[in-house]
Amino acid sequence: MAQYHRLSDASASDHSTDVSAGVIKVLKEQGYTIEKELGRGASGIAFLVKDTEGDPYVIKQMNSRDGEELDAVRKEVEILENLSFGYIVTYVNSFEDNEAGRIYIVMEYCEGGDLSKVMETHQRESFFEEQQILDWLVQICLALRYLHEKNILHRDIKPQNIFLTEDGYINLGDFGCSKVLERADEYVNSVVGAKLYVSPEVYQRRYNSKSDIWSLGWVLHDLCMLDVWVQPCAVKWLRRWFLRCMKDS
Repeated sequence: MAQYHRLSDASASDHSTDVSAGVIKVLKEQGYTIEKELGRGASGIAFLVKDTEGDPYVIKQMNSRDGEELDAVRKEVEILENLSFGYIVTYVNSFEDNEAGRIYIVMEYCEGGDLSKVMETHQRESFFEEQQILDWLVQICLALRYLHEKNILHRDIKPQNIFLTEDGYINLGDFGCSKVLERADEYVNSVVGAKLYVSPEVYQRRYNSKSDIWSLGWVLHDLCMLDVWVQPCAVKWLRRWFLRCMKDS
């Protein structure tokens, strides 16, 4: 869910009354109780839940306007089912509410939140220690190497999709934009991802796993500076400049 954003505890409680009785019933039938809302986007809502033993999980409620969107969510589930790596959010299970046209994805809960929130909090204090940034960078690189060796492009690397465990370790998440390649040397032509983080090759509609590395470079910049130095209005200018440089070279 690329468009999801983390909410503070106070904001989360503001939406507690928005949860329909149908959603509560479906989750209860599966053994989950909603604790609070974590975030919402155009395609659904993310909840913090607890199972019957009191263990916390995140459930992504994916809404669908048509069958094509449901198929896209099922593809995300297929990718998640085949991932097992220490620096990637752990997939638990999924289930469908056919009547409401919803798919629910149950994931590991990362108590540390996402990097965007961590950076936002740190802005009021000081910069991250260099060793901390290096540790996180190595962990993200290992997660990407694991994905790329399985011919999977993440395609939405950004601070909001990089989570921290309670112990401060990286867990890469949100595979809603991911793509499985048939061959390692295959190129992709669809334009997806966050504007500030996608590589110029994406807009040329011919890119591969190196595009994820470009996005990681922007994340590294954000971690070092605790800010996104370029404003959204400058994205189009930057993209044109990079593409012109690539053409000239």
